[in-house]
Amino acid sequence: MRSGTALALLLAASLLLAPTGAAKPHDGIPAWVEASEQHAVAREFGNPTLVADFNIPYPRKVVVVLEFQQVVVCRLCSAPTSSSRPHGRVVRMSFDRATHLMTGTLRFCEVSGIKPPLAACLTR
Repeated sequence: MRSGTALALLLAASLLLAPTGAAKPHDGIPAWVEASEQHAVAREFGNPTLVADFNIPYPRKVVVVLEFQQVVVCRLCSAPTSSSRPHGRVVRMSFDRATHLMTGTLRFCEVSGIKPPLAACLTR
């Protein structure tokens, strides 16, 4: 009886120590999304402090909604003046599942106070 309990404990411990990248994520978010997200944030906004991130899976893309501690300004976006460049505390971006590249445009929420709200960036 003791050897059966010891075997069960050993099996449970080995499952806990398995590398997280080896298993397929249960939430439908591929492992590459985090690296693509970090690369895009560094390129677009520098190195801001991230408060929270939300992932929304779609069949052909993954949407990432990022909430920052302070307002971030898009460094690569063009605008007539520096002060009119897109900015906000919450940013929505999407990544193509096949190419892992950012697709479409950035959508900013909480630009002026809480307008538009975080919920506007989280809707499908």
